[in-house]
Amino acid sequence: MQAPVTSFRILACMYLPLLEALCANKEVMKFIGKYGEHLVLSQLLKLDIEAYLAIKSNQEDYDITVVLESSRVLRIQVKTTDLHNQNTNNSISGVEKRYDFLVLVIMDKNTEHLFIMSREEALALKGSSVKFSCSFKQSGVSTIKPELEKYRDNWLTLTGA
Repeated sequence: MQAPVTSFRILACMYLPLLEALCANKEVMKFIGKYGEHLVLSQLLKLDIEAYLAIKSNQEDYDITVVLESSRVLRIQVKTTDLHNQNTNNSISGVEKRYDFLVLVIMDKNTEHLFIMSREEALALKGSSVKFSCSFKQSGVSTIKPELEKYRDNWLTLTGA
């Protein structure tokens, strides 16, 4: 039996303050991947989208399972990076895995930028490069690539899939 969607909203409200507290603590950012997964999970629940963390033993190519009202199941891969890390272009590996949608979380000081795209769109943006690049340095400052902007907070792409 499924829990009412409002229960998911309550869970999301419980998650968000905890995530914000963790984000403020730079020592905890060694768990940036888990932070990104839980941030995306809480955003989905806040939007009344039924979502669960994937079971790693048999769902290794994605991080979150979404169940839409139409009973369609979506596999979400979450990739998280710190915009101001030592990497010149924030290269991300693993975008070629088996999933339906990629949610790219880019941490920028105390702000998170979320970009939602299909696997096909992620692969097209990656092109022939070995890794998916999401930023560049401009006058020594890391900047999010402009071609990602159309995917910013694009949550409707999940429900319209």
